[in-house]
Amino acid sequence: MKKCNALAVAASCVGFLLGGCAGKVPDDAWPGYRTDGKGQLLKTADGHCWRTADWTEDKAVPACDVAITGEPVAAVNSAPTTKEDASPELVVPKPLRVTFAFDSAVLTDASRIALKAWYQDVVSLEGPVVAVNGYSDPLGGAAYNQHLADQRAQAVATWWKEQGSSIATLQVEGHGEDTAVSGSRCQSVSAGELKACYRQDRRVELQVQ
Repeated sequence: MKKCNALAVAASCVGFLLGGCAGKVPDDAWPGYRTDGKGQLLKTADGHCWRTADWTEDKAVPACDVAITGEPVAAVNSAPTTKEDASPELVVPKPLRVTFAFDSAVLTDASRIALKAWYQDVVSLEGPVVAVNGYSDPLGGAAYNQHLADQRAQAVATWWKEQGSSIATLQVEGHGEDTAVSGSRCQSVSAGELKACYRQDRRVELQVQ
């Protein structure tokens, strides 16, 4: 008698996988799946089961286990975007400083090399605005230094336009001897060393706004 009852229960559960058991099945009969509260698996219109958040592989039901998440299979219709598929993130280059010789607004070879590398990073951006700010050292008169700072900023702007690209909007301005990079450290050096000490002040700074 006990053997017959066991066979009957097994047969009824196999029948449930294929379409439904005769009689009520406990709510916890399908751990990891959504049910209707009467032990019946909830399915989408096309026959797929819904997983719950605590679903694991050992709870899989081969007759209906297709879903990847707790959402019905019908809603999971495309693969997630991988890092390989995603477009590379464009990085705004850090500000650049190029320096000039004493009493000169002519770009040095080293400045041209630095500008070229920075330029290639900037033109990959979409509609960048580049601030070009020229400066001078404090040696000489203020009016002359302002004029020299303007010339240095214009020298960089002219170089940029010669590259044949109008992709960036340039904001060009000269600041004279204001905002010295050297600070006060050159005040204690000898007169013969002043030009070298103020070298970093004879500059143009570029920055993507």
